[in-house]
Amino acid sequence: MNTPHCSVIIVSFNKFQETTGPCLRSLQQDPTEIEIIVVDNGSDKQTCQALEQAAQEDSRIRLIFSKTNRGYAGGNNMGVEAAGSDILLLLNSDTQVLASSIPRCLSLMDENPDWSMLGPVSNQTGNDQQIFTEGHRPDEILAQGKSWCDHSHNFHYHTDILSFCCVMIRTKVYSELNGLDEAFGLGYYEDTDFNYRAAKAGLKLMITEDAFIYHRGSGSFSNTCPTVKKMVKQNKRLFRKKHGHGIIADHWRIKNLAAMERYVNAADNSNDPAGLQYKFRNRHKLASQLIPNSPLKKWSYFRRLKQVEEQFSSRFGQF
Repeated sequence: MNTPHCSVIIVSFNKFQETTGPCLRSLQQDPTEIEIIVVDNGSDKQTCQALEQAAQEDSRIRLIFSKTNRGYAGGNNMGVEAAGSDILLLLNSDTQVLASSIPRCLSLMDENPDWSMLGPVSNQTGNDQQIFTEGHRPDEILAQGKSWCDHSHNFHYHTDILSFCCVMIRTKVYSELNGLDEAFGLGYYEDTDFNYRAAKAGLKLMITEDAFIYHRGSGSFSNTCPTVKKMVKQNKRLFRKKHGHGIIADHWRIKNLAAMERYVNAADNSNDPAGLQYKFRNRHKLASQLIPNSPLKKWSYFRRLKQVEEQFSSRFGQF
């Protein structure tokens, strides 16, 4: 195999049929010359056998078996050490990728050497990378993601935080920032920590709306598990010990409104007003689900939402 254009790093831990298996099958459709490094974090025998079978069926897959669970940070760091490309793609095992997404992201990183990190839009991220989708089956959501990408052309913007369910990073940047901090253990806040350090270093974090990935969410942990709640609490304390409160980023709902405002502001110079309208309406559906509980915040939110709606109507007519 020639030098790969991208090294895809996937950390695996059990649940092969629900997570890593579908993820690897989605990558079979990708035309890019990539290497796929799967780091298994001490899974059961059945999962390891399934991984070996997958590697036999796809020569691009390289397996690294860790005898112990080194967590999300440790697993990714192991994978990066073995990577042979200048571009990394950290990809959660519970994702599925559109065939066009990795090539598009690689093209953008090549065209924009000042971009250090890049993320696509998705059905589940908890920041402004998330768009509105309906249905529950991955194929349904991927079809909606493809429709979104068909309506998005060269639409990218700067951010202060990227979801690590799918994030493209220059290998040099990952090395200069000393990778993910393994002090965060099995998981939580190691991605926030990396984002914070990258932003503090003045690096450019970008979102492209031209690429989409499906994210199942909670593929490794249950958010309601007491152990998980304890990990979140401990790692939040660790993050604050390192950085204080860190970057106080806008809430997801505010970032979603800002995305809607970008579509309105782009109208005058756009060759695709229909695409902007499509995406505005999509995010408007999401906006209706992100209403805050606080009466004061609710009043402020609806006030800004109404302003955005009026701006849209003045440019495009009623939506």
